[in-house]
Amino acid sequence: MDIKESPDHEFIDIHIERRRVIWITALVLLCTLVLVVLTVEKVRELAERAVRPVEYIPVPKPERIPIAPDAPLVFKIKGYSAASVGSFEKFLDEGNNRQKFEKLKFFLDTKGVGDVVPPFELLRQGSDWQEIGEPPFAIPPERDWKTMVDTLRVIKNFVIPEIGPVVVLSGWRTPKYNAKAGGARSSKHLHFCGLDMIPEADYTRSELLPKLRKIHQRHGRKWNIGLGIYSGIRFHIDTCGFRRW
Repeated sequence: MDIKESPDHEFIDIHIERRRVIWITALVLLCTLVLVVLTVEKVRELAERAVRPVEYIPVPKPERIPIAPDAPLVFKIKGYSAASVGSFEKFLDEGNNRQKFEKLKFFLDTKGVGDVVPPFELLRQGSDWQEIGEPPFAIPPERDWKTMVDTLRVIKNFVIPEIGPVVVLSGWRTPKYNAKAGGARSSKHLHFCGLDMIPEADYTRSELLPKLRKIHQRHGRKWNIGLGIYSGIRFHIDTCGFRRW
């Protein structure tokens, strides 16, 4: 027995098909409208960029660090030799070192770490520059500046609150200085990531070590802290590899 569809069934099928076409057409129109709106906004943004100049934040003009006329070029701090501000001024007078230093200071300020330690201390190569015949200061290449940011944040947020202000004895080192000083080939000083420091306060070694180890235990893994403890009260901090020695 053949089953034939009634006219009512044919009407329902046509009606469903029409509704489907209407929905598809509406969806296409909506997508087209969204695309047009996004295109207009993008064109407007590009037009504004073309018309409006990019905001420029000027780097501050180089300034001399005020020093006393009779200030020594080298001084001793807790038994360690350190090149003074006066010695650093002489270094800045060479070539375009002053402009480079001002640019570095501006970079650190924009990252919120320009006042953690006196910026010139970051450029001390070490405390043995006189023995090995190398300059006391050096400026790292700009590509390495960003690696110092987290190290300074660790010092600001964890080290100074625990032991007080610190003095940097060794920051950036040139490969030549590092080799002559007997530094490791993988030294973090070569990448402007590590700092050798001593506390300003009068700590004994037995008083200082537990405080530094506590910092490393609590924050070392999260901040990728490398902690080195040398003889006396000199210690190393970097944020380029979680380890301790």
